[in-house]
Amino acid sequence: MIIYIQMNIFQGSDSDIVKLSDIVQNGGIIVFPTDTVYGIGCDPFNEKAIEKIFHIKQRRNKPLPVLCQSIDYARQLVDFDEILNKFAIKFWPGPLTILAPIKNHALPKLLTLNSDLLGIRVPNNPITIKLISACGGCLVGTSANISGKKSHSTYSEVISELNDFDAILANDSTENLESTVVRIKDDNLIILREGSITLTQLKNTK
Repeated sequence: MIIYIQMNIFQGSDSDIVKLSDIVQNGGIIVFPTDTVYGIGCDPFNEKAIEKIFHIKQRRNKPLPVLCQSIDYARQLVDFDEILNKFAIKFWPGPLTILAPIKNHALPKLLTLNSDLLGIRVPNNPITIKLISACGGCLVGTSANISGKKSHSTYSEVISELNDFDAILANDSTENLESTVVRIKDDNLIILREGSITLTQLKNTK
């Protein structure tokens, strides 16, 4: 038997964006489209909200990434070396998640599971950027699915799998492609997950 749980479903008007941002700023959890797949997020400075996302996703040992409204805002949260800075300039906004050293230590340790690196990106979706900006410039943005299961490109798929979140922005504008995840270690490029952006594209960055 399927039990449907009442939730707030928004379509993306200016007033909807304001309501969603109010939910986030008051410690709530929202689901929203990105340029890749549907994400689930919260205020990255709110530890209790972060705990709830781990619970909803049944996630145990993998940190949460953060989406930012711009490169300039991302630079307030992390430090980019020369290579990562070039990646950000070339591929953002877009499907590249960069792991970089944390600069803003007000971020809860739980967000990164005590790592000194934070996964961060600027998504290439106008409605997502509008939402992130309304939330203050950054938003936890991990895939809206049970950890280890398939990511979703429609809000109906998300609703059929997840519950306990507070609202969803129902705008199926995703591309159903995961972001590529990279870091630099000892001056070497490490691809932690290859997605929309290929190794060749990264190596050709100048």
